[in-house]
Amino acid sequence: MVLRANTILAVGAHPDDIELGCGGTIQAASKLGKKVIAVFMSKGEHSGNPEVRPKESIEALAMLGVNEVYFGDFPDTGISCSRQAIDFLEAFYIANKPETILTHTVNDIHQDHRQVGWVSMSAFRNAPQILAYETPRVTQNFSPTYFVDITTSVNDKWNALKCHFSQKTKRYITYESMVNLASFRGSQVNLTAAEAFEVVRYIEHLRIP
Repeated sequence: MVLRANTILAVGAHPDDIELGCGGTIQAASKLGKKVIAVFMSKGEHSGNPEVRPKESIEALAMLGVNEVYFGDFPDTGISCSRQAIDFLEAFYIANKPETILTHTVNDIHQDHRQVGWVSMSAFRNAPQILAYETPRVTQNFSPTYFVDITTSVNDKWNALKCHFSQKTKRYITYESMVNLASFRGSQVNLTAAEAFEVVRYIEHLRIP
């Protein structure tokens, strides 16, 4: 599904969300020559310097093969499901026509993650494929049914996450946290390591000769 798309749009509430949730997947897509665009709703000012954190994400995503990175000015910890937020994301969809959207699950205890998940449902209402990734804040209701093998990408994902030096004291961004989750998701589908997604929408276009 993801790796067959020519253009992928990845959305995160804060710098580091995309890298944590689908870093291995977007690296695999980038290696296959797919266009990956990353959009963050905020600059993460609640948990760090709003000038530093975006630079960390730009550096991290470059290591994963993503060079188009954008940031909104929505307030960290106060992102709302508003017309302005919907319009902001929809503009990227209209401009780039991505086949696949990677965004937050609504099954998350962090209010910004939930809201971005809901905003995505409206902003990408015409997108043929929407997958919702997990962060360490997901609830027990997160129920993945789509898995991407990131066995060969784990070390690269970790090296990218190390770019977030300002967040190094956070438990969620440690190597143990990252690799344990990847191992757990992999064990669910007989892989060494995986990233897991909820399938929000998947349209299969039939091309009958």
